Amino acid sequence: MAVPGTMGKVLWVDLTKQELRVETPDDEIYLKYLGGYGMGAYYLYKRQKPNVDALGPENHLGFFTGLLTGTPGISTNRYTVVAKSPKTGTWGDANSGGDFGPIMKNAGFDGVVFYGISEKPVYLLLKDGEAKLLPADDWWGKDALFIDDETKKLYGPKTRATCIGPAGERQALLSCIINDRGRAAGRSGLGAVMGSKRLKAIVCVGSEPITMADPEAMKSYNSEHRKKMREAGIVQFLSQYGTAGMPAGSCASGDTPIKNWGGVPDDFPGAAKISDDAVMKIQNKKYACWRCPIGCGGETEVTEGEMQSLGHKPEYETLGAFGTMCLNDCLSSINLCNAICNEYGLDTISTGCTLAFAVECYENGLITKDDTDGIELNWGNGKAIADVTLQIAQGTGFGGRVLADGMKVAAERIGRGTQQYAIHIQGEEIPMHDPRLNPGLATSYKMDATPGRHTQFGAWTFEADMCPPGLIPKEFDRYEYSGKGEAHRIISNNFHVANAAGQCMFAWIPLEPEVMVKSLTYTTGHPYTLEELDEIGGRMAALRIAFNLREGMKNMEFHVPGRMLGNPPLEAGPLKGVTVDMDTQVKEYMEAIGWDTETGIPKEETLRKLGLDFVAEDIYP
Repeated sequence: MAVPGTMGKVLWVDLTKQELRVETPDDEIYLKYLGGYGMGAYYLYKRQKPNVDALGPENHLGFFTGLLTGTPGISTNRYTVVAKSPKTGTWGDANSGGDFGPIMKNAGFDGVVFYGISEKPVYLLLKDGEAKLLPADDWWGKDALFIDDETKKLYGPKTRATCIGPAGERQALLSCIINDRGRAAGRSGLGAVMGSKRLKAIVCVGSEPITMADPEAMKSYNSEHRKKMREAGIVQFLSQYGTAGMPAGSCASGDTPIKNWGGVPDDFPGAAKISDDAVMKIQNKKYACWRCPIGCGGETEVTEGEMQSLGHKPEYETLGAFGTMCLNDCLSSINLCNAICNEYGLDTISTGCTLAFAVECYENGLITKDDTDGIELNWGNGKAIADVTLQIAQGTGFGGRVLADGMKVAAERIGRGTQQYAIHIQGEEIPMHDPRLNPGLATSYKMDATPGRHTQFGAWTFEADMCPPGLIPKEFDRYEYSGKGEAHRIISNNFHVANAAGQCMFAWIPLEPEVMVKSLTYTTGHPYTLEELDEIGGRMAALRIAFNLREGMKNMEFHVPGRMLGNPPLEAGPLKGVTVDMDTQVKEYMEAIGWDTETGIPKEETLRKLGLDFVAEDIYP
């Protein structure tokens, strides 16, 4: 019998041979890794050879739900995509909400892992516990909205699909994976991996029930805590505006990077034009992921002017990347860029940041109108930014020729000293949160297995007043660099658990840690404790880093651009004079988590304590 909360099945798909095989994971794999990228890391480390080509047949591409995905947990609707990243060469994962994750589980599967390369385009149909590969020749070249519409026509209105658009088909490294018309597994370039396998979509149909160990206790307990959560300020704010309520305030505080990380709030006086009430004026419908009480999403429409668009409301990261980073205060432009990215399957963070890099290169004469096919790519030119975004999406012109694989590759293609303006870590563009305001971000950006990832929480979460109540025992000042390694460890480990289990971070933030303990216990029947969850989070952190080490990648050696750390410091604005002491933070986090402070390699005794003997034997033969 399967572990309660799971379907007890992981599907393995050999795309080269067009063969499907179902495995029933051991109970302890579910209980020790919780699904999501916990199980994903376990399987890829155990089954995938080292040093494979990320766009080749031996790279495995996994889609995993969490133990809580699709259960009566609070905002437990997430699924995770995992693979070796073609952008960074490291462990890659991407997380998405919407309806797809729960429906995938209702279709009978906790996870699917693909390997090999199909001779022709295909899609995978998961329906009522059965799986079938079907031809997708007629879908190749179609956008994500078409796939959503077409699959509902074929299999009914309750069908959900996750897919790549034309950008992923071309294996553009900026590409991502889209479900529910605008929810994105956005980071790590995993759309390119899916495209390399000629896998167009996974289509899910089903209503198989998810068993629970104690459904009545789960229902009663979470009903009580949903009420408490709705009273939290962050939840009320998100219910009203979504993350689109953040740009103006975050720009003013210095949280949002401005002008490709080189500017200050005075450089972008139009922040209010792309924030909160301004965005609400173009929202025509509210949107919530599967059974989420927050409902932070929306649908927007611009019907006037030359940049009309219809689609999902742009999130904070999108508004920052196409807005503050590019000094673009034209909301019509940003909404159009967002719609293009959702249709063609592009990561909005990386696409907007790559455009900001290109704008700065243009403004400094390192690229000219001859390079950009006549487009005047100046700061704040919303029409030009939208035009180049469409080029990236369609693989045409300057955008498709130079920018579609991100700023690291673009700088290599252009040369001429453009590398100085390429603000990335190991090839991944940096999200819209500045370590000069919340210095703990520097540790997360550098030391998580997926470099440059803001959705890996740590000490910065406390600095930003986003830490679950009671999770860490000791408070600290954001600019006291020593003394917060243990807090970073506790917060990071706990959020690994939430990520893997399938909970949205906006539900994790206002809830006491005990809620996750009880939710997992009532779901599975296993008597979890907070201490055991801390160990599970540490296990995920170490295993994902071990994947990088096996690929010849040491996060300690990853370069963090000086602009992000205040080197040199800004001469104006709220972050004037700040230089982040990243080294002290990273060293003390390594000490707290039991990794070598010089190399960033988990110590042998740490690995064995975490139950990772198979990793210890690889690193310490």
